[in-house]
Amino acid sequence: MNAIAIGPLVFSAERLAAIVGIGLFLVAAEVWGLWRGRRAHIASWAFAAVAVGILSARLGFVLANLESYRQTPLDVFAVWQGGFASQIGVYGFVAVVIVSLLRGAAVARPLVVSALVGALGFQAVEIVSSAERLGRLPEARFADLSGTPVTPADRNGKPLVLNLWASWCPPCVREMPMMVEVAGESDAVDILFANQGETPERIRRFLEVTRLDGDRILLDPQSALMEKFGTVGLPATLFFDAEGRVQAVHVGEISRAELTARMQDLQQNQQLTGDET
Repeated sequence: MNAIAIGPLVFSAERLAAIVGIGLFLVAAEVWGLWRGRRAHIASWAFAAVAVGILSARLGFVLANLESYRQTPLDVFAVWQGGFASQIGVYGFVAVVIVSLLRGAAVARPLVVSALVGALGFQAVEIVSSAERLGRLPEARFADLSGTPVTPADRNGKPLVLNLWASWCPPCVREMPMMVEVAGESDAVDILFANQGETPERIRRFLEVTRLDGDRILLDPQSALMEKFGTVGLPATLFFDAEGRVQAVHVGEISRAELTARMQDLQQNQQLTGDET
């Protein structure tokens, strides 16, 4: 499954794994603190480690994608759109542990042990969810707005970004102008927009109002792609390599920086695959 719904909230499997890992880390630190009778001391360092790690991961991603954020600077604060450099976040966490050692706080071991507990939880969710979410593009055909059949699985050597959307979905409407613009600028990676469950007439009315290009829109009246890839919410953006295999899934509104960074990853993987062959 590529997304999990908890009440009204929808999380990608990757994001849920991160939440579980952080949650287990904080719980383990709390338990250690209670066991040693130093709850407040250890808990404060644990929260500091999480805060610094998250801020470092976000800052690292923003700096690496500064050109995208120059166009839409307020997106820096839209953390729900994705965009974290996990390796930089680990460096931030380690920095807090080193500071605790230098200050003689005697919390380095609790932080490291708690971090291992969190990492195990993260890996467990990743393993369970990856077993379900591994998949390929179906060989099925989907009509475009002109009625021409299109088979997304026919990649012709190109990676693909597949956006699942609907006109009644506010985040879909917000992100689509940006995604259409990026699609028009991209030669190395294809971008297609598969509408979920709406009629061609309703889609055309939407395009007239928004003045967007409908050339890359596919019709999926039965929402077969949502079912195929286990996405329980819209929008969902799926990233496929040139062989049609799922490489990443983003559930919810996506930023330009996150989109272009994921596309660059697809291109780099494609180049590495080409070099190996």
